[in-house]
Amino acid sequence: MAEAGRPLVGVADLRVRFPTPRGPIDAVRGVSFTLGAERLDIVGESGSGRSTLGRALLQLVPPPDEVAAERLVVDDIDVLRADPGTLRELSGGRASVVLQDPNSP
Repeated sequence: MAEAGRPLVGVADLRVRFPTPRGPIDAVRGVSFTLGAERLDIVGESGSGRSTLGRALLQLVPPPDEVAAERLVVDDIDVLRADPGTLRELSGGRASVVLQDPNSP
């Protein structure tokens, strides 16, 4: 658990890129925020990257898609460097993403 006063989520320059036959598409570009104990709602038009951002926070973006960031920390865990077991524990118990469409993969 994050210590009192420390952010629960820290994101700096998050980028998610999808390879396509016509070249890569940047689905998320340059997102940065810090989140404490409060709630964060992300709003935007369809296709704006909300779900992709949520999935990236817990490393749920499947290969060959690419997630990169200067910093991506959730509950004191460096999500970009965490082993699969730690990520399962994080996404299964301490953090979750609630997507708008419950039928989306």
